[in-house]
Amino acid sequence: MIEVELKAKLEKDDIPNFIHKLEDLGFERVVKKEEVDTYFNGIDRDFRETDEALRIRKSLNLDNRDVKYYITYKGPKMDNISKTREEIEVQVSDGGDAKKIFEKLGFKSVKPIAKIREIYKRGKIEISIDKVENVGIYIEFEKIVESESEKSDAVDELLNLMKSLNISKDNLVKTSYLELRDKYEE
Repeated sequence: MIEVELKAKLEKDDIPNFIHKLEDLGFERVVKKEEVDTYFNGIDRDFRETDEALRIRKSLNLDNRDVKYYITYKGPKMDNISKTREEIEVQVSDGGDAKKIFEKLGFKSVKPIAKIREIYKRGKIEISIDKVENVGIYIEFEKIVESESEKSDAVDELLNLMKSLNISKDNLVKTSYLELRDKYEE
């Protein structure tokens, strides 16, 4: 599966108006979550150099208090406009045990990224408003496609949606939350 994703910075004062515009376009709030992502670096290569990511995510549903854990691999970005990548994700029953396995195999973790994520959905498009600890507030536009041949149309669809929400293409951010946090902490 390929995750087509666009991300832009959002100011705190703009959140209520942005949510109103989403609802006017038919998006519905799905869930609010607290997500804590623990990233790992490769054993045989530096994922920062290869533009890959490996993480364990703890996802707490703030609406019903349900907790889930996921292991995710993300391949290198596929273009210069979006954050489109191959993504492989599996749910696991215990994030702590998964972390122990990675560490026993020699993977090195970095300080986790924590965020509160509010998710809105319309059809196959998901929009997240992310309040990322020590980084800021961002919006992510996401559509999952099955093949690379669908990628270009999905990017165009998300760009048009951004435009209809008065978000300029100039506000796009291709940097991951991990990279953004590292810049803020330098």
